[in-house]
Amino acid sequence: MATPLDTRIPPPLWALGLGVTQWLLAGRPDYRRRPGSPRFLLAGTVGTASAVLGIAAVSEFLRRGTTVHPGTPEHASALVTERVYRFTRNPMYLSLAGALVSNAAWLGAVRAVWPIAALTGILTAFQILPEERALQERFGEAYEDYRRRVPRWVGLPRRRRRT
Repeated sequence: MATPLDTRIPPPLWALGLGVTQWLLAGRPDYRRRPGSPRFLLAGTVGTASAVLGIAAVSEFLRRGTTVHPGTPEHASALVTERVYRFTRNPMYLSLAGALVSNAAWLGAVRAVWPIAALTGILTAFQILPEERALQERFGEAYEDYRRRVPRWVGLPRRRRRT
């Protein structure tokens, strides 16, 4: 059953709003102050990996000529299952979650971790589940096979069953 929020608020806006929430929860620290080396390394590594993942995911959609617009999953013209999509069905959303992990590490406040969980819950409920329904309708058994093999967020793909 659709809700008024389904695919209406673009995921980057959710991530931006929750990034601001992290900053507020951390006590509004000055971003110009560099954190200590371990946090700096963690924030930089996760942030860079997240950016690379997001760019790779969008590039794969563009290469296949399908829409990257999150509000219109029914307009998908291709089921993308290669490259980063072999390990996660949602690399773009995973990259947004990674950006919040990076931000939390930079801020150095345990309270800044809660918005990461909020983002994954919000995206799952209001973006991913509606997308999955649209993709199931559009691509049928091919999508169902992909969904069985590849985790929603991250993990190792399951082997295809021989029929």
